[in-house]
Amino acid sequence: MRHLILTAAVMGLLGGTSANAEGFKPTDNCLQTLNDISDVDRVLLGAWVMGYLDKANDATSLVRFDNAMTVLKNLTGVCAKNPQASILDVVQSNRKNTADTPGTQAHVRSLLTQFLPHDADRVALTAQLRPSEAEIRAVYAPPLADKLVSMYNEMFQPGVQIGPNEGQTQILVWMGTTGSMREGDPVLEDFPGGYGDLRQYMQGDYPIARFKFVKPGESLGMAFDGLIYINDHWVLMPKPWHALRD
Repeated sequence: MRHLILTAAVMGLLGGTSANAEGFKPTDNCLQTLNDISDVDRVLLGAWVMGYLDKANDATSLVRFDNAMTVLKNLTGVCAKNPQASILDVVQSNRKNTADTPGTQAHVRSLLTQFLPHDADRVALTAQLRPSEAEIRAVYAPPLADKLVSMYNEMFQPGVQIGPNEGQTQILVWMGTTGSMREGDPVLEDFPGGYGDLRQYMQGDYPIARFKFVKPGESLGMAFDGLIYINDHWVLMPKPWHALRD
């Protein structure tokens, strides 16, 4: 009886939509998922979003049916305005953008700020950004991954470093995710054109950043791309499209 009441309530709130798909994945298209999944799974989706945001924002919301439905209604509105976005894209956009929130733009800035001081050990800081073979293979599929493992092994030689030139004391950052780029999201326009050729090889839904060290008020400077958040830290996989030329 309780299950029947719950299902009836959900169908009433959402217009009684009939759906056939079973379950959902965070990387699924948000709008399509909301149209296809069952009414009971919509309740689960609302609860999942609440849990994801609570973890990201260090909060403890009360998990109730009506609260989950409120979250779901808000999610529906955002997905309708961003029809190409995945569920995860939409939810991640609502995380706190603070320096201590992993994978956010503020988190990127906090990391890159360490490169600014004249006495910064940029060699050591750069070495910490070296990706492991497993991380490269998690982000890119073969055969590209095989070439990237070799390319980045050659790139991260002892003593290599990145950082600003003299007077470049500001940082510009553009953010996306590998999932949104794979789906052809407009965020691709914020990254070098070579990323458009990589879509078929991109895997997962990892935050990815492009950045520049610039002088105050300027837009040209030392530019880098391929800063990716994986396994609870940032790694640098720049210019991956170069491997396609080999």
